[in-house]
Amino acid sequence: MARLLRASCLFSLLLAGLVPSLGQEKSKTDCHAGVSGTIYEYGALTLNGEEYIPFKQYAGKYVLFVNVASY
Repeated sequence: MARLLRASCLFSLLLAGLVPSLGQEKSKTDCHAGVSGTIYEYGALTLNGEEYIPFKQYAGKYVLFVNVASY
């Protein structure tokens, strides 16, 4: 019985995550005025700085950018 209850709670949470938020609109945030174009027009250096990786090679794929900088 407890197992069924737990499964139904997890299923409810899963469904709640799939429902779009009501009353919330997607917002657009403007970047620095000098930044234009799409992410595919840029790239980054590898950690050792020896190779430049253009982001256009990731077009059509899921990419997660994580800002790990601190100050």
